[in-house]
Amino acid sequence: MSDAAQSLLEAYEDPEAIEVVINDDGSVFLERSGVHLEKQPYQVSPSDIDIFLRTILGRVESFGPSRPYADLSAADGSRVHVIAPPLVRGGLCVTIRKRPSHRPHLGEIARSGALTLECAAFLKFAVKHHRNILIMGGASSGKTTLLNALAALIPNEERIIVLEDTPELMLPQPHVTYLRTRVRDAAGLPDITLRDLLTNTLRMRPDRIIVGEVRSVEALDMLQVMNVGHDGVMCTLHANSAREGLQRLETLVMSSGLELPLRAVRSTIVLAIDLVVIMSRLADGSRRVIQVTEVTGMELENITLSDLFLMDARKTAGGMGLALRPTGSMPRFYDQLRKQGLETPLEFFHETAPETPQ
Repeated sequence: MSDAAQSLLEAYEDPEAIEVVINDDGSVFLERSGVHLEKQPYQVSPSDIDIFLRTILGRVESFGPSRPYADLSAADGSRVHVIAPPLVRGGLCVTIRKRPSHRPHLGEIARSGALTLECAAFLKFAVKHHRNILIMGGASSGKTTLLNALAALIPNEERIIVLEDTPELMLPQPHVTYLRTRVRDAAGLPDITLRDLLTNTLRMRPDRIIVGEVRSVEALDMLQVMNVGHDGVMCTLHANSAREGLQRLETLVMSSGLELPLRAVRSTIVLAIDLVVIMSRLADGSRRVIQVTEVTGMELENITLSDLFLMDARKTAGGMGLALRPTGSMPRFYDQLRKQGLETPLEFFHETAPETPQ
C-alpha cells in the first residue's frame, strides 16, 4: 500500500472524521467534528483509490461506462457514493459519510447546544403521543442524528420498521426491523424502491414507521400511510424552512404520476404532518434546531403554520448570540389530547429548563 493510500485510510479511520471526499483529480478533503472540509496534504492515484475502496468495502467493485455511479455501504456501515468517468472528467470521485460509532440521545444533543432542554422535552412528548414529525434541513445539517435520537424515544413494546436507502439509523429498542432499498447492479437484479418498501411495510404490522429520507415519488405513499391510521411516523427531507419543505413535498407528490389537484395535495399534507423541525448548519459549523413548527390547517388554498419554537438573536453575557426560544403559541394538537383525557404540559413553553430527556 502506498503512503498516500495509507494516509487516506488513516483519515477515514480517524474517529473525529465525519466526511471524506476524494475529487476526480486525486485531491482529498476531510471534515472533522464541526469543522469545514479541509484539504489534505497528499494526492491519491487511481490505484490508491482502488485499494482504499477494496479495503473499506471488503470486496472488489468495478465502475465504468456501464456503471458510472453507485451508492454503497462500507463494512462499518458508512455511506459511500462513487461517480466515475465519463460522468466526471478525471478519475473516480468518492464521497463518504462516516457512520458514527455512537448516536447521541436527545439529552446529549440538547446539552451540546443543538436545541434547548424545553424544546427537547416537547419533542419527547410529541413522540410519546404519536405525532407525525418531518425533520428538514440542508445537507449535513444533523437531520439523521436528530431523527435517530427521536426514534430512540419510541417505547420498547412498539414494533418499529425503518426504511432507508443507505443504513444509517441505529435504534436501541428490541423490536426493530431495518429495510433497505436496492439499486440495479451489475447482476441485473431489479430496483427495490422506497415505494416498494412502504407497500410491504403495511403488511408487517408496524406500530411506527421511520423513513430515513423522502426524496422522490414515495412522498405520496408516505403521506397516505400517515393518513390511514399509522401515527407516529418520522422522516427527513432536504429543505431550509418549513414553508419551502412543504412546497417541495407538494412537488414530490405531484410527480408521482397521479393527477391530483393542488388543493387535494395540500389537504393530504395537512392531514398527515403534525410537526416540522428545521435543522441548520450555522456559519461556525455547529448544527442547531432553528425552528419547530406545527402544521395547523388550510386557509383558502394555503397551508397554515404556527411556529412553536424559533431561533432569534438576543443579547447574552458574551454579546449578541442566537438562541432557540418558545414563541408563546400553544400546539393545536393539545386540544385533541385533552379530548382524550390526557394531560398537556405547558412548561415546555416557558424559558426554564425541565428535566433533561433521556
